[in-house]
Amino acid sequence: MKDGQIFARKSTARGRLDLEYLDETSSRKVSLRERDDMDRQIGRKLKGFADYASKEALGQVHAGGFLHNEIRRNADGGSTAPKQLSNAERKRRITEAWQHHLAKFPSQAKCPVIAHRLIFSMSTEQHDALVAAGISPDQVLHSSLKKVMRRFVEKFHPGDSIGFAYGFHHDTAHLHAHVALCPRTANGRYVGCSTSRFKGGRHKLQMDQIRSWFERENRRWDKILRSPQEIEHVVSHRLDSDRIVFAPRLNAAHLDTLRNAQTAEAIRLQQSYQSIRNLESAIAAKRRFLTAKQSADYVSRLLGRRKPKLTRTVEKLAAAVHRRSLREMQSLLFRIKHDYRAAHARYSQTHGFHSYANRSSITHSQRQQNQQL
Repeated sequence: MKDGQIFARKSTARGRLDLEYLDETSSRKVSLRERDDMDRQIGRKLKGFADYASKEALGQVHAGGFLHNEIRRNADGGSTAPKQLSNAERKRRITEAWQHHLAKFPSQAKCPVIAHRLIFSMSTEQHDALVAAGISPDQVLHSSLKKVMRRFVEKFHPGDSIGFAYGFHHDTAHLHAHVALCPRTANGRYVGCSTSRFKGGRHKLQMDQIRSWFERENRRWDKILRSPQEIEHVVSHRLDSDRIVFAPRLNAAHLDTLRNAQTAEAIRLQQSYQSIRNLESAIAAKRRFLTAKQSADYVSRLLGRRKPKLTRTVEKLAAAVHRRSLREMQSLLFRIKHDYRAAHARYSQTHGFHSYANRSSITHSQRQQNQQL
């Protein structure tokens, strides 16, 4: 597959930390789009975006590595999972934790490195192939990003940890991720991001290694996407199977059309779609419960509160049951989405879904007018 996911480029930020460029909804990014007259083009560039991602995902800035744990600490000594923080609060905490960490390991340089900026991009060819297979390009790029950063640590900073922040952008022709990499590890070692310029150099060529890891990911996904059987086998065994597979959304007009049609096929499609939404809500609630429990346990450990052995054993068993239940719900959601996608494709092919929706809505409107007369 041409290009696939690539390491697009790297730059170095000096002077001060500014994470606004990670947020595609920030005023800076909006002004850049206006300057380039991009807003009118975004609609056609976001191919399939409405199906595989929600508006709530736009603009989110995430923390990875040791920063993920740093930003969960509250001023009152409590703990809040990063996912439960607002985007603005998350950016504020990342900035404070970043600056505090660099202050512990001051540089002697006149203009020290504040962050390494990386861009990981996905080609249109791979994006469209994933969407056609019902796989979320955001989740694939997210998974690849985390895998590459994990390999980066294992190869160049074994036994240590790195900190980074990132955000996904859908406002150009290619889906891409902006990553800000902290120049100091958790233990204070400098994080290099060099690339090849000449043979025999003393640098470790970290960026060349990142490129090779993305090439490996591209070969893997190229192989997966060649076969529907391989897609189902690989995706169904992923821990994020319920997230990586998406179901085509039905807007208000589509739902009205299905209700008006009242055929067995239309009713089944409505029921499957509602089952997906209900199960997604149940899984989200289960995840919130487990996250809250983990946060409470984290605070308890920080305060040195040790529970009785019997209590700890019971809680471990209960947690295992909840995790197993969550996994079963995820597997069920994957199967429902799989069947729903097939039913949606059949319905669209048979009736020409959008045109059929328009005709049905017009017919229904005419019936209402006749009844009023």
